[in-house]
Amino acid sequence: MKTKEDYVKWYCLSPLMFVVTILPLIVYLKVVPLSGPSFDYWTGVTQNFDFFSYYKGVWLIIAALLGAFVLILRVFQNDQNLIKKDLRPLYIAAGVYLLFIIGSTLASDSRSVAVTGFPDRYEGVYVLVAYLLIFFITTALVSNERHVKLIISSLLVGAIIIGIIGLLQYTGYDPLKTDFAKSIFLPEQYMSIADELEFQFDKYTVYATLFHYNYVGSYTAMLFPLCFSLFVLVKNKRFKIFAGLVTALMGIIWLGSNARSGIVGVGLALIVFLILINKIIKKYWKFFAISLVVVIATFIGLNQMSNGFVAKRISSLYTDIKVVLSMEESSIPADDTIPLKDIVLNGNQGTVVTDTESLHFVFQDGALSFSDSSNNSIETSYDLATGVITLQNPTYQEYSLIFGQTENNLVLKLDKGDIHLIFALDPTGVSLIDNKGNEVSLVPVETWGFEGNERIGSSRGYIWSRSLPLLKNTLVFGYGPDTFATAFPQHDIFGKMYAYHGDMWQVVDKPHNLYLQIAINTGIISLLAFLFLVGYYLYRSFRIYLSNSFDDFLSQAGVGVFIAIVGYLGAAFFNDSVVSVAPVFWCLLGLGVSINHIVSNRPAKIR
Repeated sequence: MKTKEDYVKWYCLSPLMFVVTILPLIVYLKVVPLSGPSFDYWTGVTQNFDFFSYYKGVWLIIAALLGAFVLILRVFQNDQNLIKKDLRPLYIAAGVYLLFIIGSTLASDSRSVAVTGFPDRYEGVYVLVAYLLIFFITTALVSNERHVKLIISSLLVGAIIIGIIGLLQYTGYDPLKTDFAKSIFLPEQYMSIADELEFQFDKYTVYATLFHYNYVGSYTAMLFPLCFSLFVLVKNKRFKIFAGLVTALMGIIWLGSNARSGIVGVGLALIVFLILINKIIKKYWKFFAISLVVVIATFIGLNQMSNGFVAKRISSLYTDIKVVLSMEESSIPADDTIPLKDIVLNGNQGTVVTDTESLHFVFQDGALSFSDSSNNSIETSYDLATGVITLQNPTYQEYSLIFGQTENNLVLKLDKGDIHLIFALDPTGVSLIDNKGNEVSLVPVETWGFEGNERIGSSRGYIWSRSLPLLKNTLVFGYGPDTFATAFPQHDIFGKMYAYHGDMWQVVDKPHNLYLQIAINTGIISLLAFLFLVGYYLYRSFRIYLSNSFDDFLSQAGVGVFIAIVGYLGAAFFNDSVVSVAPVFWCLLGLGVSINHIVSNRPAKIR
């Protein structure tokens, strides 16, 4: 006899299939005019040329709305299977998370960013709500094995395409750099820039269509464990061969991305997988051995191709772990590597203190005068045509000084090596400004932890040490979705000079940690709701699969999705949520919840 769930046809799941297959592949140029906080906290350009995030966000919202429409239709058809009562704790947690996402948006001082998202990211309130919709729709509509197979099959199709693109990128043939690809992702009015278009990454780095190799790390932290578990557990020979090939492909782009976050995520996922199947591991030892050989061969091959770069990245992860565990101190003291020691401003006077000398200047009666640290006057020459000031003192030969007028300010531009400063000059006072004309505060920045180790984890230590103090302001609501860049102390030019090897004006737009990202953007309560949501799922999954015999596809898929979620959450300690990958996570989380519900509520087998 057919039940209501049999009438959920495959096309009802098409929005979810689109999210896991097509959405991560979308690459298309959107030129976004920047104003307000988006301009003030960005790099100084008035337009953001976005290829990887904006339209992914747009199509995610469309897919979520279509899925919601399907769900509403099912409600009017009186489908009693949509809301599962045993999932009520998850729905409540998701509802609390949603409430504080919206509340943080309304309370944000940078509401325009909170709504649409920050440049290059575009993960504003609409996108975050779409994530939760995708999760809820998946838990509601996926109700049998056929549905599970449709979602996983769709996911693997997308993974294969991403894998092929990534493999070609690693070998030096990037499909996105071809004229054909540019004709697809460049609107007609921008085809003139096709020849000038440059991508950030070159040979031996995989970014696929996911924007950055770090996000390939997050993606493969899900896909590699999922494919690996299916290869080991599924008995069907044809499917096993297929799963083995996809696992190998995912392994190549996992290691080829050089994302250490992905290594951590996959390592954590495989440890959990071994714990879950420890009682039956002897049954599958051959497939484990085959997989281990393939991984080792892949590592050796990629390492040879990249002249040892893969091994170097893994070695650097080990070094960072030792530093975190205080097994060794940082070899580069911060004070020894910051050439800029101090900036002192007092009325119409300013002093720049470097590691070798000090330069004092006074702006008075529309003219500048300079003196050294002993207050001895320095003679100067001035080129009226170019505004160049030359200091007639051998000690200051490395200085480049330009006196000129911007749209809003009379300025002194000072450069020496990695030191790049702009001072707005006014008879009533001198101020430090950035390249957008905004005044830069010289108030010391509050920090917590990682002192002397700010460069750890590709400068994650620096970001985290400046982000943690922000949490005292986000106990209830956060600064707003995707507003991290506006909350972070961007004026910390001294810290940035050390952390980013001289780049004192680096824009820090993300915390490189999903949990900090949530706590700062939407508040600590929203983080607790998220942690309860994933924690409840992980707890239920562990209980279900720890003693499972994995004799049927649902339990095999269930444990695969479970360790995929573990992999993503492990990588998330070092990566952020991003619209290129996060929709896949939320759909898989909903799929995992649905599989657990089906497995837990089906009749026990009679033996």
